[in-house]
Amino acid sequence: MEESQNVLVTGGAGYVGSVLVPKLLAKGYHVKVLDLYIYAQDALDAVKEDPNLEQIKGDIRDRALLEKVIPETDCLIHLACISNDPSFELDPQLGKSINYDAFFDLVDVSKQSGVRRFIYASTSSVYGVKEEENVTEDMPLEPLTDYSKYKALCEDILLKAQSPDFTPVVIRSATVCGYSPRLR
Repeated sequence: MEESQNVLVTGGAGYVGSVLVPKLLAKGYHVKVLDLYIYAQDALDAVKEDPNLEQIKGDIRDRALLEKVIPETDCLIHLACISNDPSFELDPQLGKSINYDAFFDLVDVSKQSGVRRFIYASTSSVYGVKEEENVTEDMPLEPLTDYSKYKALCEDILLKAQSPDFTPVVIRSATVCGYSPRLR
């Protein structure tokens, strides 16, 4: 098993998190989930009795809560967000407060608490529209929407926080699809 044994998943009861968390538990990780649980209370029912799972109903915008939840975390996987352009545009201020404003405290508290690895779920939309057939990581970011703009800004914040004892990982996935206990 990897050295990262205590994992905190923000948004762990969401579309991606509700698939990821059971897989982490099956690998033997101790998993904390921090989620608002506004879309589904039962997304993790299949694993709710697992002794290595701790579910915390809370808001990533609450720094005091982060200071209670993050300590003793080896790896933080940040999935919590308003998750696409149409949803973001329904309430841009809410989207900004969750997707961008909360990120500063999340990174800061993670570093202060000794989190060794911070995995950030960004989006391939940070590239904008490219003429090239193959888009690579070294291409310039040209986000076209507020959703992708804030994702790109968060990437920059996270990567600048890198240090010998704090390793950021950015995942720029395309739209995720398929079955999940918490469908979109």
